[in-house]
Amino acid sequence: MSAQPVPTETRRAIIEESEGTAYRTLWRAHTVALSVGGVAHGDFAAHSIAMSPARVIPGALYFARGEVDAVAALARGAVGVVSTRPVRGPHILVDDVDEALARLARAARNRARATIIGHAGFAAGGVPTALGAALDGATRGLAYAPSCEDGLDAALAGLAADRAHAIFAIDGLPTIDRLRPHLFVGGHLLNRAEGIRASGSLMAGGAAVLPADHADFACWRAAALDMGAQVYGYGRKASADICLLDAVGGFGGGWLVTAEMMGQRLCFALDDAYGDPCAALAVFGAMRAAGASLGSAALVMQPGAPGEEAQRRVVAG
Repeated sequence: MSAQPVPTETRRAIIEESEGTAYRTLWRAHTVALSVGGVAHGDFAAHSIAMSPARVIPGALYFARGEVDAVAALARGAVGVVSTRPVRGPHILVDDVDEALARLARAARNRARATIIGHAGFAAGGVPTALGAALDGATRGLAYAPSCEDGLDAALAGLAADRAHAIFAIDGLPTIDRLRPHLFVGGHLLNRAEGIRASGSLMAGGAAVLPADHADFACWRAAALDMGAQVYGYGRKASADICLLDAVGGFGGGWLVTAEMMGQRLCFALDDAYGDPCAALAVFGAMRAAGASLGSAALVMQPGAPGEEAQRRVVAG
């Protein structure tokens, strides 16, 4: 019996499975149409959001800026398009693409069950990478840490309803009104105005994890308290809620860190890739505030742990 060629749909399913996009439907056509106030032409089940044809993966919903890029996106595997003009393929017809994206982001935020986390003031990688990987490990793959390169609306629109935690980098974003975070984590690179704005955007009953050693800690703390949020300071100050007690450098790199968090002693090994020992305390503060496992954070940040690989899985998932 001769071998039969693999059907196109089967090949596509295999590709989607390998890229982590096949197991979760993000948006159906009728839901998108209702959310953005558009008209659906054809049906689709999208697994991700894309803003340029080069970033389209099979199963994506594409926000088109014109007919040419809409055709290119469909050719690369987009299952649906949001457009101001009809296209040859499943699409949602809208009056304004940017407004449609903003409305879909708002709908995603409203339906989300995730703990929404915003962070700013950290060097690339480091604390944000560790936090994303630690939350993903603690929730068995249900964390979401998108790139905000295409803007907050695009990142929010990609948030599935079943995620446990969603982590957004808000450094330099012009508006974070639609994010409405439950938790804000600030680093030592945070500037005064951005810290006030982020702390003042917290949901009532939320929390902020902030560097207690920073000169602007008091004003950030006041902004968070005004929103009815709890504040956890971390640093070297004896009065910090998460206080660095000792950090011993290893002969082959890394640190052995001892800290006290709300009266409890912590001792953990820290890889140099995650910054200095003081900054690493923000990860433990965020994990506690989010109700997630501290052990997961310790495993991710120890020397030799595959934190970068874990973070890539968080984004891809």
